[in-house]
Order: sequence, then C-alpha cells, then structure tokens
Amino acid sequence: MNYRKILIAVDDGPTAETVASNGLQLAQQLNAEIALISVVDTEFLMTDGGLTPREMADIIKIDFKKSQKIIMYKVFKDIQVSAFVEEGKPFEMILKVAGEWQADLIVVGTHGRTGLAHLLMGSVAESVIRHSTKPIVVVPTKP
Repeated sequence: MNYRKILIAVDDGPTAETVASNGLQLAQQLNAEIALISVVDTEFLMTDGGLTPREMADIIKIDFKKSQKIIMYKVFKDIQVSAFVEEGKPFEMILKVAGEWQADLIVVGTHGRTGLAHLLMGSVAESVIRHSTKPIVVVPTKP
C-alpha cells in the first residue's frame, strides 16, 4: 500500500502534540502529505445559560483553530499541512473528511480511559477503528 496522505486527528488537549509528532514522523518516513482534523462534538454540547449551543460551537471551533496553529508552529514548523475543523460526532467527521480528502491512513490518539470514564465518554479512537475502511495508527497517550 502506498500511503500518500495522512489525516491526523487532534483535540485541544495536552496529548495533541504527541499525536501530531507521531503522525509527522510517519509522514516523513512515507513522504506523505499531512492534514490535521479537529471535531467539535455537538452531540453533547451543553451551555450554561448565557450561550446558545451554536455560540458555544463557534467558540470551540475558534479554540480548535488556535490549537491547530500552535501544533503547526511547534510540531510541523515549515511543513505544509492542511487543516480541518468540523462539527458533529467526532468519529463520523474524521471518517467523512478522510474520505473526502482521500486520506490513505488515519492517525488517532487514545487517552487510555477505562471504567466509568470510558463508558461515559466513549472512545473516538475505538469508533474510528470500528467503522473505518482505511488503515489506522493509534498513538497511546496515557498521561
């Protein structure tokens, strides 16, 4: 298989740089094009009175774009990287963009949650793996 395009899924958490760095190393070894994707999870978007869910989603999108810019500066430096910030169910949007952008490989991180946290939060990585027709690289990022 020839991997020419790698889609790297990142959130705005402390492990995003680790996932991006691993994706970059892989892309460099394969001489592949890179894109980042972050997804505003609108399924469980809750607001506390003053903001509508739409306003909250817009704020989170801005935060993701800032986080992606920081990652691009710190991790990718002068390397050309495409960036996507989408809204919806994270695993569905990751797979949708992977298809539209014609990614050959998807890189995701896993927080290693177990028990109740895993049950409540679900696992984006697990859902991507379960539903993807494309190869996946999972980067463990247990704190």
